[in-house]
Order: sequence, then structure tokens, then C-alpha cells
Amino acid sequence: MQRWQRCRPLSRRVFRAIESPIPQTHARPQSTGRYLAQQCSDDFKSVKTIIQGRGLKKVYVLLTMDCETARSDVTPHARRMSGSGPADYRESERSIYFYVETAKAYGFPVTFFAHPEVALENADLLQKLQAQGACLGLHLHPYKLRGGRYRHDLGAYSARTQREIIQEAMEIWASALGKAPRYFRAGYFSANDCTFDVLRELGFVGGSLSNPGRVLPAHCSVWAGAEPYPHRAHLGFRLIRGNSDFINVPVSAAFGRPVAQGHAGEQGYEWSYVPHTYDHRAIIRDVLNRFRTEDHRFGTLVTDSHNDQDYSDPGHLARQNLELILSSIGNFCGQMEMIPVGITLDALCELVLSDGDA
Repeated sequence: MQRWQRCRPLSRRVFRAIESPIPQTHARPQSTGRYLAQQCSDDFKSVKTIIQGRGLKKVYVLLTMDCETARSDVTPHARRMSGSGPADYRESERSIYFYVETAKAYGFPVTFFAHPEVALENADLLQKLQAQGACLGLHLHPYKLRGGRYRHDLGAYSARTQREIIQEAMEIWASALGKAPRYFRAGYFSANDCTFDVLRELGFVGGSLSNPGRVLPAHCSVWAGAEPYPHRAHLGFRLIRGNSDFINVPVSAAFGRPVAQGHAGEQGYEWSYVPHTYDHRAIIRDVLNRFRTEDHRFGTLVTDSHNDQDYSDPGHLARQNLELILSSIGNFCGQMEMIPVGITLDALCELVLSDGDA
């Protein structure tokens, strides 16, 4: 295999650094001017040189969507546990497609965490999007699996039972999409101190498992004090950095904007959950200010949504919020002398793995 063949998948996922002058008020990753397409690690050095030479700091932008099982396809207990999800898989397909189209208009790629049933029912679309550069991972609420055998969120279970549940979900997902998933996010960000090691043993490379500051015991999701930046997971204690080869990419919490009751009923901080009525401009500003102050190598804005939002409708709240978030990223990055770099989870995991200090 030639070197360029090995690098091609990366070039689709790690998007572009702007070569032409960036307007101070709107630093979109794709707007005007010429761009440098990054091919491999050698090219990362070239982009880094350009950015450093112009005094700009990279901010990674990771847009994600949790693709939930249709509400018509789950038990009453599952609907009580989690009300998210489309009415049917046609609604799911429309939401997924137009989420991508909206992100694409601003120059950003997308990462999807698909529940096994969505992998089955929307397989053609998901495979097409993956071929175009999207990253696909596994999403999982145990009680939404067909058959209704499980009653609780993932973090409620022992390592042995988590392994059984995730393996079952992996087999369905792989039967639909032709290969095993390598990236993961649990519903409600539910996890315990066994979860990272179970995922690593099952062959997962990384995931977006944590929501720093979240306290939601009812769904076994407690991330108070958790590491806020992409990092190697600790296999014995989920809240801190470790030295494993499993990469965790937390969602980006706005630590200056605490909430007593967030969209899922949790204590914690506002974050870029697209459908919510949070002040999304203020969230982006807060997170970017933290990145500027702390100067971390992998400052990453991570958003999330669900496949039950009508992104085809420009007047829909989630569509308006998504456009507000994406335009705010450009505007604030321009003001703060930062450059937004759209990235998918698989590409970001590769970068963190290649960094000896992450």
C-alpha cells in the first residue's frame, strides 16, 4: 500500500486550515480563500507552522448527534426512561441528513453515534455519510434494545453485564453496517469506573462518554470534577487522565454558566446541546475563553443533538440554534485570534493518541 493510500481516510476527516487572511469577525473553516488539505502527520506540522506564524490558536470543533431508536420501536418503560427519539425512521433519516447539510454549509464534518436499531433502519444513509467523511459510532441505552431485557442505564451495571450488553449491541450494529463500531457514547453519558476498560477490551478506540460537572444519579451519570479535555482514559477511575490507549473526548461544558436543572434534569453546567433553550452564544464565548486562558493543545468544542429534531426546517428551534452555534464559533474565534478546525471523533482520537503527553 502506498503512503498516500494510507493517508486518504484521514484527509477526509481532518478538515482544513485557512491559508488566506481571516476576517476578524468571522473565522469559518471554509468560506473564502485557499485552503490547505491535511493529508497525514507531516501535513499537521505544516498547518501548525502557519497557525503559529500568524499567532492563531487551533480550536477543534466536533459536531455530534445521538441517533436514537424510534419511539414506536421501544417499550413503555424505555419511553419513560428516555423520551428522546424520532417517531419513526423516516423522521430519523430526515433529521440526520439535514443536520449534515447544515453543518456542511458552515464547513464542518459530523460524528454520529447510532443506536443499533438506527444502524439497521438507516443503514444506507449512514454508510453513504461515512463514505463522505462522517464518523460512525455506537450509541446505547440498554433499555432501548429490542426485546426489553434491560431496565437501567449503562452505569448501573457491573463490568460483566456491561460487556454482555455492549457486545449484543455491537453485533446488531455490525450486522447492519458491515464492521464493528470503534467509537462509543452511552445514553445520558451514563458510565461507571468499569466502563472504559470494558470498551477497551471490546476493541473500542475511543468515545465521547463524559459531561464534566454533570450530576444525574437517577441515570448513573455523575461527572463532577471530571477531566474537561480530550485525554487517555484511566481504566480504574473515570474522572481523571490515565495512560490507556482508549481516548475519551468530553463534551465542552461552560464552567462559567452553572445550572441547577439542565435539559435532562441534571445539576452541572450549560453545554452545547443544540435543541435546548440555553444561551448558546454565551456558552461558546465561555468555553472559548477557557481554551484561551488554559491554552490546552486539544481545546475541543463538542456539541450534541438527537435525530428527533427537524433540521430541514429553517424555522425550527434546533436548526436555528445550530446555525447560531456555528456562526458564533466563527465570530468569537475571529475576535479571539483562534482558528476553528472541524474534526471527527476518529481523527481527534488519532491526534490524541499520537501526543505523548495527552
